[in-house]
Amino acid sequence: MADLPPIVSPWAKDFPALGTQVYGRPLVYLDTAATAQTPTPVIERMTQFYQRDYASVHRGAHYLSAKATEDMELVRTQVADFINAAEASNIVFTKGTTEAINLVANSYLRPKVKPEDEIIVTEMEHHANLVPWQLLSDLCGVKIRVWEVNNQGQLDVAELKKLLNNKTRLVALTHISNVLGQV
Repeated sequence: MADLPPIVSPWAKDFPALGTQVYGRPLVYLDTAATAQTPTPVIERMTQFYQRDYASVHRGAHYLSAKATEDMELVRTQVADFINAAEASNIVFTKGTTEAINLVANSYLRPKVKPEDEIIVTEMEHHANLVPWQLLSDLCGVKIRVWEVNNQGQLDVAELKKLLNNKTRLVALTHISNVLGQV
């Protein structure tokens, strides 16, 4: 088997771990669904926070708490602008995607669904985007419908249109499948 040249993202230089050599080859990290690598600017800002600004947000009246709160709210505003949210207060920070999906399933959707309601998922989802809906189905009787991939491993919007109806309460799908690598 011929040696293949490494595939290097133009952003790899921003992630220190991706400069690691493993058995004489560049590290290829494929487990971002579980834990994403952290870019240098984020590491630097986190280090600054822990060294000089560390305090509870929205929990104190002292200088460091006020500064930490102000900094977090500034980031919330920046994220809102970046994703074009109507209000900065619409942004909810979580530790990761799995926590966010579970929050939507249990805090937002669970009180709103009835047994005849439906959730659509794709067949290329990571289990973290399936289990919360399966649990909701067990608890509330919601039906889970699967948007299948075509023979090329892609999703066809025409097939989604066939699944959508007045009982659909949520379509939960990945942006990039860790199962098939499809965007």
